[in-house]
Amino acid sequence: MPRTPSTTPPTASFDPTSVRRVGLVPALHKRRVAAAVRDVSSWFGERGVRAMLPTEQAAALSMPDLSVEPAEMAREADFLLAMGGDGTFLAATRIAAPHGKPVLGVNLGGFGFLASLPQAGMLDALAEAMSGRLRVEQRMMLSARVLRGGEQVGSFIALNDIVVGKGAFARLFRLRTSISGELVSEFPADGAIIATPTGSTGYAVAAGGPVVSPRIRAIIIIPICPHALSARTLVVPADQVVELAVRDIRGEEVDLTADGQQGCQLEAGDRVEVREADFPARVLCPENTSFYQKLRTKLGWVGQR
Repeated sequence: MPRTPSTTPPTASFDPTSVRRVGLVPALHKRRVAAAVRDVSSWFGERGVRAMLPTEQAAALSMPDLSVEPAEMAREADFLLAMGGDGTFLAATRIAAPHGKPVLGVNLGGFGFLASLPQAGMLDALAEAMSGRLRVEQRMMLSARVLRGGEQVGSFIALNDIVVGKGAFARLFRLRTSISGELVSEFPADGAIIATPTGSTGYAVAAGGPVVSPRIRAIIIIPICPHALSARTLVVPADQVVELAVRDIRGEEVDLTADGQQGCQLEAGDRVEVREADFPARVLCPENTSFYQKLRTKLGWVGQR
């Protein structure tokens, strides 16, 4: 049954007093991440909340007492705390969303458009957030599958975007775009970005796409350096299926990436189908933040960046 697009996806409040288990997803390459994880796990422990780390990350941080299998963490945690930058938040969302679990982000990086809590005064900010001043925003996600000779050879989910693009030294390739079975365009390009409204402020906006409110359910199609002056960004309803057919590769490297973190190499004749995922991401946001406030401060729309 087709989805019914809505400009106002549901939001809800989040009751931190009910939290008994929290999954931590840290960025291991960030400075002081081990100290931050220790501080946060101790803070939760003092409040009777069990903190968990995926097995590999617990080993890397020498914290075996927090170690659990990733699948168990996704099932058992009341929410996930992403500790890093936006990339860490995206990775945490791909773990949490299929299980309906919300994600809150601590910004240990620089930009931090998705991660809401600041590194400075992290525990104070966490205490305020856990005092009941959180809301849950549902964000649409994308599901992509790669078809080769009629067989599925790969599948991915993404909160920000699915990108089909050439390698660093590859030439232009032909990209045929169809929407729900109807041909839209075919021209040489470096690739295309298929983005959600959440992802519109990432790679998509850098490639000339529009900024779209995350309250809107839509799929944004942005050609990357197309060899066609008439090529433009296209925004379609979220219930549409976007198909990218890769043509005329001639031995060049063309890849699919999901949120810039997962992916696979494509071959000539491959088809990539992108649609709205069956489940949304659930993003925890402090009550004193808004999308437009982030546009002002993070994108420097009033000269504050």
